[in-house]
Amino acid sequence: MKNVVTGSVRRFTMAAGSFLVLLVIFGAGCGKEQPTAPDANAPAGGQAAAPVQTQTPAVDKVLAVVNGVEIKESQVRQQMMDEYGVQLQKMAAQAPELAAQQEKRIMQNMMNQMVMMHLLDAEVAKAGIQVTEEELTAEMTKQLAVAESPQTIDQFKQMIEAQGGNFEAMKARMGKQMGYLKLLKAKDPNGLTVTEAEAQKYYDENPDEFKIPERVRASHILVATEPTDPNADPNQVKAQARAKAEGLLKQVKDGADFATVAKENSACPSAAQGGDLGTFGRGNMVPPFEEAAFGLKVGEISDLVETQFGFHIIKVTEHQDPNTVTFAAAKDKLMNHLETGKTQAVFGKYIASLQEKATITYPSSGNAPVQIVPQPAAPADADKG
Repeated sequence: MKNVVTGSVRRFTMAAGSFLVLLVIFGAGCGKEQPTAPDANAPAGGQAAAPVQTQTPAVDKVLAVVNGVEIKESQVRQQMMDEYGVQLQKMAAQAPELAAQQEKRIMQNMMNQMVMMHLLDAEVAKAGIQVTEEELTAEMTKQLAVAESPQTIDQFKQMIEAQGGNFEAMKARMGKQMGYLKLLKAKDPNGLTVTEAEAQKYYDENPDEFKIPERVRASHILVATEPTDPNADPNQVKAQARAKAEGLLKQVKDGADFATVAKENSACPSAAQGGDLGTFGRGNMVPPFEEAAFGLKVGEISDLVETQFGFHIIKVTEHQDPNTVTFAAAKDKLMNHLETGKTQAVFGKYIASLQEKATITYPSSGNAPVQIVPQPAAPADADKG
């Protein structure tokens, strides 16, 4: 299935206000590029993880020096493990060479991020800017409430942890992003605002972005067929998985609560949300799953659907016919999107100016500082309503 694991997180990121656009520039947090391994789109958890180095190296190299402050390998590695540790461990079990390549790439990206964060943290401290726990909680609560699949913070935490993420580390980074946004607004209070006229102009000039194709919202229960024991007979494992799936299918067909059965039995990370995969259109799921989901009526439960990931039991909870979102319905999210684009461009220019004034060296590699190039706003999502 395509992006079943990360879809819910991405929906929160895109709905979560312009402070989270800074995560995009850093390449971190919810919307970051994830390490990619064979079958990375599988909703199941994968094989047992091989060890990934987490301890402090015997020689703790200084990877960068920013205005006289050292950033050491152990610090960068800890940041990497907080955000990618579980994914890297799973990848190491399946493709050790690819895992090593990804780890090297992520370490480089993390080092660059920490350089930028050091520069920004110094400016935030100089300006006396603080983000309280109450502000962070309020912002997270507000943005999660208006996401495509509304959640509470506790539900979001469960989802992040089910996907192998470190919720507290993510929350801390979100707090930093809010501080950086406060800094930008303090320097140019009007530079990040978007008027309704600007939003109307964008809407009029980009009509195709507000056309929504047929979509469904579905939940599923997955019984994985991938052997966890390399010595197991795959045919026997598959037969056992089918038997289990048939038993679960009988339970839900006989009236058992679908969400409860999913939470207790599904091998997909969506189990934390009762199997809810959110809303999706055609082309977002593997063909057998998509064919079954779009063929169901609202409230109907499928028979067993087999994909490369295992056996699925699917329940459609909503069906949306093709339509066009009106400007009135799109306005708030569109203005937020345009504000995000402005924030990204301003932030990129500001980071570049800080780097130009800073003294940054890379003792271990001799790399030159990585400059941030302001990016244009990404196309608005068709899902503006």
